[in-house]
Amino acid sequence: MTTKLQVSGLSKYFLTRDGEPRKVLDSISLNIETNQFVCIVGASGCGKTTFIRAIGGLIPVEEGEVRIDGQRVEGPGGDRGFVFQHDSLLPWRTVLDNVVFGLEVRGVKPAVSHPLAESLLQLVGLNGFDKHYPSELSGGMRQRVNLARALAIDPDVLLMDEPFAALDAQTREIMQRELLKIWAQKRKTVLFITHQIDEAVYLGDRVLVFSSRPGKVAADIAIPFERPRPLSLKRSPQFLKIVDEIWTLIEQEVVASMQA
Repeated sequence: MTTKLQVSGLSKYFLTRDGEPRKVLDSISLNIETNQFVCIVGASGCGKTTFIRAIGGLIPVEEGEVRIDGQRVEGPGGDRGFVFQHDSLLPWRTVLDNVVFGLEVRGVKPAVSHPLAESLLQLVGLNGFDKHYPSELSGGMRQRVNLARALAIDPDVLLMDEPFAALDAQTREIMQRELLKIWAQKRKTVLFITHQIDEAVYLGDRVLVFSSRPGKVAADIAIPFERPRPLSLKRSPQFLKIVDEIWTLIEQEVVASMQA
């Protein structure tokens, strides 16, 4: 397999109120292969969101670099699509108009963008909802629209920052299963942040465990389960064993940071 995303020596600092630099990310280096689904977990404040925003080119970094297909990331680009915790849909636009928004910005004509959007809405299970407004949808449905909008620009890398965090437990599990179905068809390279360890193990080919701040990769765990993965996998002894191992790693990081 080929490397899609390469991160080399990535460090990020933020200024404190006193104007002193505080390191948030510490010399992160990793490679993600084409079509891999990689999840990131770690304690709150360990820099997960900062990391994914740096990958997206939304914030500058002081040290290191990010490359996609060998090209250095200098800012936001159409090769990356974003799905964040809050759907950020435009309330005055219909579902269809929200999905085509990124294409409109690129100057793509409705004759091309609308059929594409309709096919994506069918893919995410929202066929027939194209004329609805965001206020008429449930939280899970809005995140489906959000995913369709990200896919519409046909990104090489899909960056997902806790996209299911605001959903109830039942909807969240359904969305996990549906996301894997969509990923199996589109085969994007995915970087997915979550606080739910079982979600990371269920979705990912790999799970990266971030250390406490400053964030770095404390562990890179290959997930052995074949695809497709039924939700019942979460109840298997091997699945629960991996979840427990990752939880122990995070717990150790949190305890060590409190004692530092």
